[in-house]
Amino acid sequence: MTEFRVSGIKVGNVDEFRWRFMEALIDLEMSLRVGDRVQFVGPETDFEQIVEQIRVYHEKVNRGKPAQKVWVPVKEHVRPGDAVVVLPRSDAGNGPPGSTEGGGM
Repeated sequence: MTEFRVSGIKVGNVDEFRWRFMEALIDLEMSLRVGDRVQFVGPETDFEQIVEQIRVYHEKVNRGKPAQKVWVPVKEHVRPGDAVVVLPRSDAGNGPPGSTEGGGM
């Protein structure tokens, strides 16, 4: 049995993958937002990406809610059952350029 180590919060599982469009149907257990950094993890899958778009049916939305199934474009092949984990922001404590957040001027 393989053990996976991820540092984030599991928000759902891949339900289906469309290779022609490179998109995954994700069955959400928790909310997911455009701009979240996610990791797809499974026996043959392990990569990170930023969520650039979320669709519910054919409508683009900014956030997927718990118990929804949402389509998300993916950069690599994913498989049904793969876990979707939201990772902590890598820029924590760093504000936008010119701001005084995160030890600026």
